Amino acid sequence: MDFPLVLTAAEMREADAAVARALGVPTLRLMETAGRGVAAIVRRELGSAGGRVTIVCGGGSNGGDGFVAGRQLALVGLSVRVLLTSPRERIAGDAAAALAALEQLGSVAVEDGSAWTAETTWRERLEGTGVVVDAMFGTGFRGPVRAVPAAALAAMNAAGGRKIAVDIPSGLDADSGRATGIVFRADVTATMGARKLGLVVDASAPVGRIEIVDLGAPVDARIAPAARCRLLDASGIAGRLPRRSADAHKGSSGHLLVVAGSAGKTGAAFLVGTAALRSGAGLVTVASTAAGQIALDAKAIELMTARYTDGEDAVAAPALVALHALAGRAQAVAIGPGIPTGAGMRTVVQALAAQLPAPMVIDADALNALGTEAPKLLNGAPAPRILTPHPGEMGRLLGISIAEVQADRLAHARALAAATGAIVVLKGARTIVAAPDGQAFINPFACSALATAGSGDVLTGVTGALLARRVDPLAAALVAVYLHGAAGEALAPQLGDGVVAGDLPLAIARIMVQLTKLERPAG
Repeated sequence: MDFPLVLTAAEMREADAAVARALGVPTLRLMETAGRGVAAIVRRELGSAGGRVTIVCGGGSNGGDGFVAGRQLALVGLSVRVLLTSPRERIAGDAAAALAALEQLGSVAVEDGSAWTAETTWRERLEGTGVVVDAMFGTGFRGPVRAVPAAALAAMNAAGGRKIAVDIPSGLDADSGRATGIVFRADVTATMGARKLGLVVDASAPVGRIEIVDLGAPVDARIAPAARCRLLDASGIAGRLPRRSADAHKGSSGHLLVVAGSAGKTGAAFLVGTAALRSGAGLVTVASTAAGQIALDAKAIELMTARYTDGEDAVAAPALVALHALAGRAQAVAIGPGIPTGAGMRTVVQALAAQLPAPMVIDADALNALGTEAPKLLNGAPAPRILTPHPGEMGRLLGISIAEVQADRLAHARALAAATGAIVVLKGARTIVAAPDGQAFINPFACSALATAGSGDVLTGVTGALLARRVDPLAAALVAVYLHGAAGEALAPQLGDGVVAGDLPLAIARIMVQLTKLERPAG
């Protein structure tokens, strides 16, 4: 089953036109459909408490949706006021037709506020409002909000009652989710046809709950064939989970080799291995340094252990022989958490990443060992590679600062995937998974409970287990990312900021059970 599309502003403009063509209707009819959908959400948010609905409208299509919503609400007897931030004479096209239909109704007060530069004037007009609707700017808006609209937004944010944005909160960039000035702080965003990238890519965007307004035809890959970004959801993940057969045994359930740990850092290796077992791997071997193996043997019950070096760093040639032999008995490899950081280990990591004929997830200090040479090393690798950097590691892979990474996480994840031929998992709130062909997926979770040491090691173990279970590499990354986020969300109400990484593997196993109970999508 496909995940829901997430569209850029340009892709949504094309989708609007495609929906109109598919339905054989003019764009004004789509505006009517959109406005009715907004009105339904407003009525639900207004509830039994009642009160006036105030809709603040600009002069474009977003304002037109607001005019239609105002008319629909007035037709069912609600008290509606419409305030304009654009002069009446500048309202044209479909929006002008929608405004004319609203005014013909005769029961809605429409005030031209295009000269109200004082926030106090807007506050007076908004007093006593039960629901404030923002219909000023749509997805085409860029840059800071200024002058009259800025005064209106400040008053709208300060007003009482519920706050609903039409399509996207005014002031928010539809593609980045960032604002360069004041932005409407929505409780609910009623977005048209499909989620916009800016609503989901930045977890701090003030969008509230997102509700999709049906335009009369589904906005899917047929309507938006150029769209390359999707949002992960439970049903799509459930359809990609591996299931053991009734006659499964440990040998048929996947053997994962974990190259992790060293003196003082065996906790990372233990977390990777435990998470892999909890994610269904039948066998897990953790290969570490000599000191690491001794410490792991004291901690691990279900994990097998091995060593590839006797010192604090690896001697490249014998370490590679040992690790190639161990990998030959496994279906996949996970490498990086807690490994030594010396020159010998750097040579080992680079050789394994470039040459090992087994699927591999690469994390932590293994990523640092690749550095900016990652494209040269990974292009042409004999088996799939999954990279799981946090923003600092991503910066080291690309040779840029963390701030630059965070300024456009999606673009940088796609760029690294294209350059390396690897699947890239850029961790953080709303983790991004990017494939070499430009496909990208956004995890819906932004859970601060996962901001704890070892959380990323658990993700590495889950990903490795799925690779060992012969799940398609892209699907393995998507499932692992979703399970990891869902586990954090499940634990947060119980433990809050007290969630530790060791809590996650069992929670992930429980999430997998819940998902397997969902009806498996057809096809």
